[in-house]
Amino acid sequence: MSADAAPAGGARDAKAARRERKVRWMARVGYWAVQLLARTWRIELRGEHNWPATAGVRRPVVVAVWHGLMLAPIWTQRNRGIMALASEHGDGEIIARILERLGYAPPARGSSTRGGARGLIAMIQALRAGTSLAFTPDGPRGPAHIAQPGLFVAAHRAGVPIVPMSMHAARAWHLRSWDRYAIPKPFARVCVTIGEPFVPQFAGDVLAPGETERFAAAMDAAEAMARA
Repeated sequence: MSADAAPAGGARDAKAARRERKVRWMARVGYWAVQLLARTWRIELRGEHNWPATAGVRRPVVVAVWHGLMLAPIWTQRNRGIMALASEHGDGEIIARILERLGYAPPARGSSTRGGARGLIAMIQALRAGTSLAFTPDGPRGPAHIAQPGLFVAAHRAGVPIVPMSMHAARAWHLRSWDRYAIPKPFARVCVTIGEPFVPQFAGDVLAPGETERFAAAMDAAEAMARA
């Protein structure tokens, strides 16, 4: 071992420890911020009958919600053991820990841009085992309202439908981000919707022509229900 090896290793350990403290602190702050804000919302949940169920028990599905509209749907589906796909970008671990504290299953790791194949495999396995998944088809970096293919592949290979979700808040902040991320203001009236199930059609292993547009229409219908 060279003389420089030990100091270099120590520096890496110190950096990792600092990052862990930052992630832990931000996850705690984020969790309590969501709790304090969301508990003030006046929420109406529409379309619960659209979630496939057998004898009153929900069947596993892929929940799809656009990245910029996910906050209120995440809140309404807490404590149900749903699994999400956490990005391997810098904020992914923070989001993963917040979701777990909200009663979601330990997330699969990956995204449309990093670790996607590994995350997709984990999601298909979870669906086959009976766990529903939450998916932001245009995340983590957009473009907004343009679905990435992993959503369709996971649903098709696991043999489950996609359930669109959306939200509309009478009063909300919108971040200056690619998705115009919506944060309902305190005490806002918030409508969260569950749309009609969508089953993607494939030609062999390839998504059939027109399916992306048909899915976008299903998402638009869920959002229109929230705004009605």
